[in-house]
Amino acid sequence: MKPRPIEESSDLPDLTPMIDIVFLLIVFFMTVANMQVQQLVPIELPIAAHASIPDERGVRTTITIKSDGSLFFGSQSTTIAELPELVAQGKLNAPQLKVYVRADAQVPFKEVRKVFAAAAAGGVPNVIFATYQSAQ
Repeated sequence: MKPRPIEESSDLPDLTPMIDIVFLLIVFFMTVANMQVQQLVPIELPIAAHASIPDERGVRTTITIKSDGSLFFGSQSTTIAELPELVAQGKLNAPQLKVYVRADAQVPFKEVRKVFAAAAAGGVPNVIFATYQSAQ
């Protein structure tokens, strides 16, 4: 007796193109996620009793103040005198730019206010301040 050939079922769709697309989407999102990660300067954030996360973060650039008073625009070292120009340049690239200030817990608030003023002088008055939320 001659074996009967296996018949291909035409009921099932070919999943190969869908698997290829899913794979490409995974690669795309992994690449974009890696590009979005900013290198943050390590500091010890202050603790606030009533800290909250804004609903809409938008496009934000990070300004960091270390405990020794050094200042960073993103990961680039800068001075308070150069900061308004850097913020203005960032605003040209992203008109909806907002500023995210990270200051070490040991930094006096008068130094943080200088950064707020420099951001406003650069054309970005919308500033948020990074803190840890207390466990109260």
